[in-house]
Amino acid sequence: MKLSDLNPGEHATIAVVGQLDLPAVVKRKLLSMGITPNTRFRLLRKAPLGSGLELDIRGSRLCMRRDLADIIEVERVEVVELEVEKANG
Repeated sequence: MKLSDLNPGEHATIAVVGQLDLPAVVKRKLLSMGITPNTRFRLLRKAPLGSGLELDIRGSRLCMRRDLADIIEVERVEVVELEVEKANG
């Protein structure tokens, strides 16, 4: 699923960043913002008109435009799974 398809409050893990034909500049921008595969985050909120998203990722809040969120594939993570992993270390 795409990052832009998540609802506020949902947790997810980044699966794939961008398509193969995505310009290197855009890939570097995403990587520099901490958008890397296997990174967990929570979607905090969406802009009223859907043009932007706010994420809680790596201890920071990150805002991005919807067009960037459309090229990031994620896997939804249930909160129960996160709590089990924290308990197991």
